[in-house]
Amino acid sequence: MSIRIGDNNKIKNSSIGHQSSSSGVNNEKKKFHEKHPALFSIFVSVVAGIILLFSFWETFIIWIESLFK
Repeated sequence: MSIRIGDNNKIKNSSIGHQSSSSGVNNEKKKFHEKHPALFSIFVSVVAGIILLFSFWETFIIWIESLFK
């Protein structure tokens, strides 16, 4: 006993069950840093610059310089 569906039609470009990554369908959303790497790097640079402006770095720099005297 066999099951026949339709009249021997060919099924093309369809997916049944789990979709595999080899089917060419990519439903993953890209993250902001993947979409806009230049903007993300500028943002990180500005944040790092603001952190380096804090006054406690002066004490840290003096301590490092005293190690090499």
